[in-house]
Parts: sequence; structure tokens; C-alpha cells
Amino acid sequence: MENNLANEMKELWIVYAWWSCVLVLKMNALTWFTGRIRVARRVKWIFISILRVVLIDFSQVIHSEEDKIWLEGSDVILCPTGGGHEDVDRIRSAHQYDLATVLPYLLITPIWLTTSPLFPLVRMILPGFAIISISHTLLQMKIVNVHRYCGTILSLSELCILIYMSAVSAFYYAF
Repeated sequence: MENNLANEMKELWIVYAWWSCVLVLKMNALTWFTGRIRVARRVKWIFISILRVVLIDFSQVIHSEEDKIWLEGSDVILCPTGGGHEDVDRIRSAHQYDLATVLPYLLITPIWLTTSPLFPLVRMILPGFAIISISHTLLQMKIVNVHRYCGTILSLSELCILIYMSAVSAFYYAF
């Protein structure tokens, strides 16, 4: 009996490690997508600038003020669309949302797993949170085009899972 319980707990930690790695890789992929869009847009804007105005032929177009610290020279201009490219802004927003949800998940889940939760419940919650998080990111990046309430439902689902794990852990260790 104890050996079976130990095997179940070991399996739950393996499931946690797997889905945590998936979520961290997703967050790293957002950084790659942002860089890819920034480089592609920079080349396109320089090309358009060369066609339109010869005076700014080799100007460096950036998408936000924070990019300016990496470039030298006076020919650095901000993207003509305003504060930055909308795709970059969407990815940045998705990444900030991930920082607000995935990091607490990565910190709360190990504490929750030490409370000996039900095996089938953990097997549903851990992958469920990751799948919901990935779906929410795809919605924020507008890769998947669905109704806007789907994003709200996914966001609430993530928060409910985090609140549930936090509450169970708090009650377990408080009493």
C-alpha cells in the first residue's frame, strides 16, 4: 500500500515537472516570436523608407523605447504606428499575463502536491492548467480567432485553479 502511494506521488511530481517545462518553453517561445516580428518589421520599414525618402535610407526603426538602448546613432526612429507594432504589443501582453499566472503556478503547485491531493484530481488539474494557459496565449496573440468571451473564461479557469490550490494548501498547513 505504501509502495503504491509512493509510486503515485512520484508520478505526480513527474507530471508536474513535464507540464512546468512545457509552460516555461511556451514563455520562452514568446520571446522568440517577439524578436522575429521586431526584426521582420525593422527590415520592412527600412525598405519602405528607402523607397519613399532617400534621406532616411539606413535609419533603424524600433518598436518601443526600450529597444533604443540597444542601438547606437541618431538615425534611430520609433515605429510609425505609434507605441510599437500591434503584434509585438499582443505578445508582450501575453507574456506579462503568463508571468502573472504561470509563475504562481510554478510556486504553488509543489506546496499543493505535498498536501497529498487525490491522484485523479491532480492528473486533471496539472495538464488542464497548462492546456488552458497555452490556449489563452494563442487567443491573446490572435492566432486562434474565437469569441472574446473565451479568453475571459480561460482566464477565470486559470485563476480558479490557482485559488483552489492556494486555498487547499493554506487550510492544510494552517490546521
